[in-house]
Amino acid sequence: MKLSVHILTHNSERYIKDALDSVLRQKTRFPFEIVIGDDASSDDTFNIIEKYAKKHDNIKAQKNPENLGILKNFVATLKRCKGEYVFDLAGDDWLSDENALQILADALDKNPTYSFVDSGFDAFYEYKNKKKLFYNKNILNKSTYAEHVQTTGSPTLGCCFRKNALEQFVDFDLYIEKGFKIEDYPILTDLTQNCTYGFVHESLVTYRIHKTSYSSNFHDFLEMKMFFAEKYSYNKNAISKIHENYYFIKLVNASLHFKPNEGNIALKNLRKKKLLHYALYLSSQFRLIYKTLWALRRFRF
Repeated sequence: MKLSVHILTHNSERYIKDALDSVLRQKTRFPFEIVIGDDASSDDTFNIIEKYAKKHDNIKAQKNPENLGILKNFVATLKRCKGEYVFDLAGDDWLSDENALQILADALDKNPTYSFVDSGFDAFYEYKNKKKLFYNKNILNKSTYAEHVQTTGSPTLGCCFRKNALEQFVDFDLYIEKGFKIEDYPILTDLTQNCTYGFVHESLVTYRIHKTSYSSNFHDFLEMKMFFAEKYSYNKNAISKIHENYYFIKLVNASLHFKPNEGNIALKNLRKKKLLHYALYLSSQFRLIYKTLWALRRFRF
Protein backbone atom coordinates (compact mmCIF):
# COMPACT_ATOMS: atom_id res chain seq x y z
CA MET A 1 0.00 0.00 0.00
CA LYS A 2 1.46 3.33 -1.07
CA LEU A 3 -0.41 5.68 1.27
CA SER A 4 -2.72 5.76 4.27
CA VAL A 5 -4.91 8.75 5.06
CA HIS A 6 -4.91 8.85 8.85
CA ILE A 7 -8.04 10.54 10.27
CA LEU A 8 -8.92 11.15 13.92
CA THR A 9 -12.48 12.07 14.87
CA HIS A 10 -14.32 13.03 18.02
CA ASN A 11 -17.84 14.44 17.89
CA SER A 12 -17.24 15.58 14.31
CA GLU A 13 -20.70 14.90 12.90
CA ARG A 14 -20.93 18.40 11.39
CA TYR A 15 -17.66 18.06 9.50
CA ILE A 16 -16.76 14.43 8.79
CA LYS A 17 -18.65 14.30 5.48
CA ASP A 18 -16.58 17.18 4.12
CA ALA A 19 -13.37 15.46 5.22
CA LEU A 20 -14.29 12.07 3.73
CA ASP A 21 -15.68 13.49 0.49
CA SER A 22 -12.49 15.48 -0.03
CA VAL A 23 -10.39 12.33 0.34
CA LEU A 24 -12.61 10.20 -1.85
CA ARG A 25 -12.36 12.84 -4.61
CA GLN A 26 -8.58 12.45 -4.75
CA LYS A 27 -7.05 11.61 -8.11
CA THR A 28 -4.09 9.28 -7.66
CA ARG A 29 -2.12 6.77 -9.71
CA PHE A 30 -2.03 4.42 -6.72
CA PRO A 31 -4.56 2.85 -4.37
CA PHE A 32 -4.82 4.33 -0.89
CA GLU A 33 -6.65 3.52 2.32
CA ILE A 34 -8.53 5.76 4.75
CA VAL A 35 -7.87 4.70 8.33
CA ILE A 36 -10.14 6.33 10.89
CA GLY A 37 -9.84 6.33 14.67
CA ASP A 38 -12.99 7.66 16.31
CA ASP A 39 -12.34 8.59 19.92
CA ALA A 40 -15.63 7.47 21.52
CA SER A 41 -17.81 10.10 19.86
CA SER A 42 -21.15 10.61 21.59
CA ASP A 43 -22.82 12.16 18.54
CA ASP A 44 -23.59 10.70 15.10
CA THR A 45 -19.99 10.79 13.81
CA PHE A 46 -19.34 7.07 13.73
CA ASN A 47 -22.72 6.22 12.22
CA ILE A 48 -21.90 8.56 9.35
CA ILE A 49 -18.46 6.95 8.97
CA GLU A 50 -19.97 3.45 8.91
CA LYS A 51 -22.33 4.45 6.10
CA TYR A 52 -19.35 5.62 4.07
CA ALA A 53 -17.40 2.46 4.90
CA LYS A 54 -20.21 0.27 3.53
CA LYS A 55 -19.88 2.02 0.16
CA HIS A 56 -16.07 2.29 0.05
CA ASP A 57 -13.99 -0.74 0.95
CA ASN A 58 -10.82 1.35 1.37
CA ILE A 59 -12.27 2.97 4.52
CA LYS A 60 -11.06 1.19 7.66
CA ALA A 61 -12.85 2.63 10.69
CA GLN A 62 -12.66 1.83 14.36
CA LYS A 63 -14.37 3.43 17.35
CA ASN A 64 -12.60 3.43 20.69
CA PRO A 65 -14.81 2.07 23.51
CA GLU A 66 -13.57 4.91 25.72
CA ASN A 67 -11.94 8.26 25.06
CA LEU A 68 -8.17 7.88 24.67
CA GLY A 69 -7.20 11.49 23.97
CA ILE A 70 -5.41 12.76 20.89
CA LEU A 71 -1.95 11.23 21.31
CA LYS A 72 -3.12 7.74 22.29
CA ASN A 73 -5.74 7.74 19.55
CA PHE A 74 -3.15 8.92 17.03
CA VAL A 75 -0.82 6.04 17.91
CA ALA A 76 -3.59 3.41 17.94
CA THR A 77 -4.77 4.58 14.50
CA LEU A 78 -1.22 4.79 13.13
CA LYS A 79 -0.63 1.15 14.04
CA ARG A 80 -3.51 0.16 11.76
CA CYS A 81 -2.10 2.08 8.80
CA LYS A 82 -0.54 -0.15 6.12
CA GLY A 83 0.75 2.58 3.83
CA GLU A 84 4.38 3.37 3.18
CA TYR A 85 3.33 7.01 3.55
CA VAL A 86 0.88 8.43 6.10
CA PHE A 87 -1.05 11.63 5.51
CA ASP A 88 -2.59 13.06 8.67
CA LEU A 89 -5.99 14.74 8.30
CA ALA A 90 -8.21 15.94 11.14
CA GLY A 91 -11.88 14.99 10.96
CA ASP A 92 -12.94 18.63 10.75
CA ASP A 93 -10.52 19.68 7.98
CA TRP A 94 -10.53 18.81 4.30
CA LEU A 95 -8.28 18.38 1.27
CA SER A 96 -8.88 21.40 -0.97
CA ASP A 97 -6.84 20.14 -3.94
CA GLU A 98 -8.04 16.95 -5.64
CA ASN A 99 -4.44 16.10 -6.52
CA ALA A 100 -3.08 16.63 -3.00
CA LEU A 101 -2.23 13.00 -2.20
CA GLN A 102 -0.51 12.48 -5.54
CA ILE A 103 1.51 15.68 -5.11
CA LEU A 104 2.66 14.67 -1.62
CA ALA A 105 3.49 11.10 -2.62
CA ASP A 106 5.45 12.35 -5.63
CA ALA A 107 7.50 14.64 -3.38
CA LEU A 108 8.45 11.73 -1.11
CA ASP A 109 9.11 9.42 -4.07
CA LYS A 110 11.52 11.96 -5.58
CA ASN A 111 13.30 12.53 -2.26
CA PRO A 112 13.87 9.14 -0.64
CA THR A 113 15.85 10.65 2.27
CA TYR A 114 12.94 12.84 3.40
CA SER A 115 11.14 11.70 6.55
CA PHE A 116 8.19 13.94 5.69
CA VAL A 117 7.02 16.79 3.52
CA ASP A 118 4.97 19.67 4.83
CA SER A 119 2.62 21.59 2.57
CA GLY A 120 0.57 24.76 2.59
CA PHE A 121 -2.87 25.12 4.07
CA ASP A 122 -5.68 27.66 3.99
CA ALA A 123 -7.35 28.70 7.25
CA PHE A 124 -11.16 28.78 7.21
CA TYR A 125 -12.71 30.82 10.03
CA GLU A 126 -16.09 29.21 10.41
CA TYR A 127 -17.71 31.89 12.55
CA LYS A 128 -16.81 34.54 9.94
CA ASN A 129 -17.22 32.31 6.89
CA LYS A 130 -13.90 33.66 5.66
CA LYS A 131 -10.74 32.01 4.45
CA LYS A 132 -7.11 33.11 4.70
CA LEU A 133 -5.14 31.60 1.83
CA PHE A 134 -1.80 29.83 2.29
CA TYR A 135 -1.83 30.60 6.00
CA ASN A 136 1.54 28.98 6.72
CA LYS A 137 3.43 30.31 3.69
CA ASN A 138 6.15 32.00 5.75
CA ILE A 139 6.65 28.94 7.95
CA LEU A 140 7.69 26.68 5.05
CA ASN A 141 11.23 27.97 5.03
CA LYS A 142 14.17 25.56 5.16
CA SER A 143 16.39 27.85 7.21
CA THR A 144 13.84 28.69 9.93
CA TYR A 145 11.37 25.79 9.96
CA ALA A 146 13.09 23.72 12.67
CA GLU A 147 13.44 26.76 14.93
CA HIS A 148 9.75 27.60 14.45
CA VAL A 149 8.81 24.03 15.36
CA GLN A 150 10.97 24.21 18.50
CA THR A 151 9.81 27.55 19.84
CA THR A 152 6.24 27.89 18.58
CA GLY A 153 5.16 24.52 17.24
CA SER A 154 3.43 23.79 13.97
CA PRO A 155 0.39 21.69 13.05
CA THR A 156 0.86 18.50 11.04
CA LEU A 157 -2.26 19.06 8.96
CA GLY A 158 -0.31 19.50 5.71
CA CYS A 159 2.22 16.79 6.46
CA CYS A 160 2.76 13.47 4.74
CA PHE A 161 5.14 11.16 6.63
CA ARG A 162 7.14 8.06 5.91
CA LYS A 163 5.64 5.61 8.34
CA ASN A 164 9.01 4.00 9.10
CA ALA A 165 10.41 7.41 10.12
CA LEU A 166 7.59 7.86 12.63
CA GLU A 167 8.27 4.40 14.02
CA GLN A 168 12.02 4.86 14.18
CA PHE A 169 12.44 8.40 15.50
CA VAL A 170 9.33 9.19 17.55
CA ASP A 171 9.15 7.49 20.95
CA PHE A 172 5.37 7.43 21.26
CA ASP A 173 5.38 5.00 24.20
CA LEU A 174 7.58 7.32 26.25
CA TYR A 175 5.48 10.37 25.42
CA ILE A 176 2.29 8.58 26.40
CA GLU A 177 3.95 7.49 29.64
CA LYS A 178 4.87 11.12 30.33
CA GLY A 179 1.29 12.19 29.83
CA PHE A 180 1.77 14.30 26.71
CA LYS A 181 -1.59 15.09 25.14
CA ILE A 182 -0.76 16.05 21.56
CA GLU A 183 1.12 14.46 18.69
CA ASP A 184 2.24 17.28 16.38
CA TYR A 185 4.92 18.92 18.52
CA PRO A 186 6.69 15.65 19.49
CA ILE A 187 6.54 14.33 15.92
CA LEU A 188 7.83 17.43 14.18
CA THR A 189 10.47 18.09 16.83
CA ASP A 190 11.88 14.56 16.67
CA LEU A 191 11.84 14.43 12.88
CA THR A 192 13.34 17.89 12.29
CA GLN A 193 16.10 17.13 14.79
CA ASN A 194 16.98 13.71 13.37
CA CYS A 195 16.00 13.64 9.69
CA THR A 196 15.82 15.55 6.45
CA TYR A 197 12.48 16.89 5.23
CA GLY A 198 11.01 19.06 2.51
CA PHE A 199 8.11 21.26 1.49
CA VAL A 200 5.37 21.55 -1.09
CA HIS A 201 4.90 25.29 -1.57
CA GLU A 202 1.21 25.32 -2.37
CA SER A 203 -1.98 25.00 -0.33
CA LEU A 204 -3.42 21.51 -0.43
CA VAL A 205 -5.52 21.45 2.74
CA THR A 206 -8.08 23.66 4.46
CA TYR A 207 -7.86 24.01 8.22
CA ARG A 208 -11.23 24.70 9.80
CA ILE A 209 -11.13 26.98 12.84
CA HIS A 210 -14.19 26.81 15.05
CA LYS A 211 -14.95 27.24 18.72
CA THR A 212 -14.90 23.53 19.56
CA SER A 213 -11.74 22.68 17.64
CA TYR A 214 -8.86 21.49 19.82
CA SER A 215 -6.48 24.19 18.64
CA SER A 216 -9.02 26.90 19.51
CA ASN A 217 -8.71 26.00 23.17
CA PHE A 218 -5.71 26.67 25.37
CA HIS A 219 -3.65 23.80 26.76
CA ASP A 220 -0.58 23.82 28.94
CA PHE A 221 2.27 22.59 26.73
CA LEU A 222 5.13 24.35 28.49
CA GLU A 223 6.28 21.27 30.40
CA MET A 224 6.29 19.18 27.22
CA LYS A 225 8.31 21.76 25.29
CA MET A 226 10.83 22.02 28.09
CA PHE A 227 11.27 18.24 27.97
CA PHE A 228 12.33 18.55 24.33
CA ALA A 229 14.45 21.60 25.12
CA GLU A 230 16.47 19.41 27.45
CA LYS A 231 16.43 16.41 25.10
CA TYR A 232 17.89 18.42 22.22
CA SER A 233 19.84 21.04 24.20
CA TYR A 234 17.98 24.10 22.93
CA ASN A 235 19.94 27.33 23.26
CA LYS A 236 18.93 30.09 25.70
CA ASN A 237 17.30 32.15 22.96
CA ALA A 238 15.03 29.26 21.94
CA ILE A 239 14.05 28.58 25.55
CA SER A 240 13.26 32.26 26.06
CA LYS A 241 11.04 32.24 22.95
CA ILE A 242 9.22 29.16 24.23
CA HIS A 243 8.33 30.98 27.43
CA GLU A 244 7.35 34.16 25.61
CA ASN A 245 5.11 32.21 23.22
CA TYR A 246 3.60 30.27 26.10
CA TYR A 247 2.60 33.37 28.05
CA PHE A 248 1.42 35.17 24.91
CA ILE A 249 -0.91 32.27 24.06
CA LYS A 250 -2.03 32.21 27.69
CA LEU A 251 -2.83 35.92 27.42
CA VAL A 252 -4.75 35.40 24.18
CA ASN A 253 -6.75 32.64 25.85
CA ALA A 254 -7.49 34.88 28.84
CA SER A 255 -8.70 37.56 26.44
CA LEU A 256 -10.88 35.18 24.43
CA HIS A 257 -12.51 33.54 27.43
CA PHE A 258 -12.50 36.41 29.95
CA LYS A 259 -10.16 34.90 32.54
CA PRO A 260 -8.82 37.72 34.73
CA ASN A 261 -6.46 35.57 36.81
CA GLU A 262 -4.82 34.00 33.74
CA GLY A 263 -4.49 37.43 32.19
CA ASN A 264 -2.66 38.71 35.26
CA ILE A 265 -0.24 35.77 35.27
CA ALA A 266 0.45 36.00 31.55
CA LEU A 267 1.12 39.74 31.43
CA LYS A 268 3.33 39.56 34.51
CA ASN A 269 5.54 36.90 32.91
CA LEU A 270 5.89 38.47 29.47
CA ARG A 271 9.31 40.07 29.24
CA LYS A 272 8.83 42.37 26.27
CA LYS A 273 5.41 43.92 26.62
CA LYS A 274 3.76 45.47 23.56
CA LEU A 275 0.61 47.50 23.02
CA LEU A 276 -1.17 44.35 21.81
CA HIS A 277 -0.34 42.62 25.10
CA TYR A 278 -1.96 45.39 27.10
CA ALA A 279 -5.05 45.34 24.86
CA LEU A 280 -5.43 41.60 25.36
CA TYR A 281 -4.86 42.02 29.08
CA LEU A 282 -7.59 44.65 29.38
CA SER A 283 -9.91 42.36 27.45
CA SER A 284 -9.31 39.67 30.07
CA GLN A 285 -10.11 42.08 32.92
CA PHE A 286 -13.04 44.23 31.82
CA ARG A 287 -16.19 42.82 30.21
CA LEU A 288 -16.97 45.91 28.14
CA ILE A 289 -13.53 45.80 26.50
CA TYR A 290 -13.84 42.02 26.14
CA LYS A 291 -17.14 42.38 24.25
CA THR A 292 -15.77 45.21 22.11
CA LEU A 293 -12.72 43.21 21.04
CA TRP A 294 -14.87 40.18 20.26
CA ALA A 295 -17.01 42.35 17.98
CA LEU A 296 -13.87 43.66 16.22
CA ARG A 297 -12.48 40.14 15.75
CA ARG A 298 -15.46 39.23 13.60
CA PHE A 299 -14.39 41.72 10.94
CA ARG A 300 -10.75 40.79 10.57
CA PHE A 301 -8.42 37.84 10.82
